Amino acid sequence: MTTLPLTDRTVLLTGASGGIGSATARTLLADGADVIGQYRQEREAAEAAVAGPDAARARLVQGDLSTPAAARDLWRAAEAVAPVDVLVLNAATMASTPLHGTDEEWDAGWERLLAVNVVGAGALLREAVRTFASRGGGTAVVVSSWAAEQGSRILDASGYAASKAAIRNLAQTLARHHAADGVRVYIVAPGVVDAGMGVAGQQPEQQQAVADGLAMGRLVSATEVASLIAFLATDACPSLSGSTLDVNGASYVR
Repeated sequence: MTTLPLTDRTVLLTGASGGIGSATARTLLADGADVIGQYRQEREAAEAAVAGPDAARARLVQGDLSTPAAARDLWRAAEAVAPVDVLVLNAATMASTPLHGTDEEWDAGWERLLAVNVVGAGALLREAVRTFASRGGGTAVVVSSWAAEQGSRILDASGYAASKAAIRNLAQTLARHHAADGVRVYIVAPGVVDAGMGVAGQQPEQQQAVADGLAMGRLVSATEVASLIAFLATDACPSLSGSTLDVNGASYVR
């Protein structure tokens, strides 16, 4: 019998109900992992993400990253299901920070983005890394964005870009300081993805207009991002720890 690449690994996947999250859930399960999928409100979408022939290896937990306490509660809930070997930090919010909006709109957007994408996400990453270090190893895959590398092409998404840059920087710092402890931290920076926040609220013609402006003439497939996350979860190339892997179809090349 062939052993799948993630057999005997338990993965906590945040944002399992979203576009990248649902594709990642399916890929991780197909590769043999046990998946603990976190969702905030969309339980039906999370259930659909883990449905299928591998559903017996999936569990769902409700939780959010709106506060550090909530993030720590989520970690404890996942660990109560099974010891976590891999954290995929995928959940995020994309609240608007309109430069020319009202002060209230600007402030509210920043507060929401920093609370979820940085403070809550950082607290969860901290819990994972400390646990992994105490056990002699573990893996975290942090989903950032190409906007974190170059600034957002959408003016009102400036706060989102900044929040993704912040969590990327924290991931890099933790990767460096826990490398000798067997802890691996990888960052994935997708471009415009064909699911979830990448196309939310857009009509097909709007999506095509965006795709036409990209080097490959198409959006990044969520399954491509999921495949990369699953590969990183195997730790097949641990020297990549601390690296940011761009997935944008050569539209932004460093």
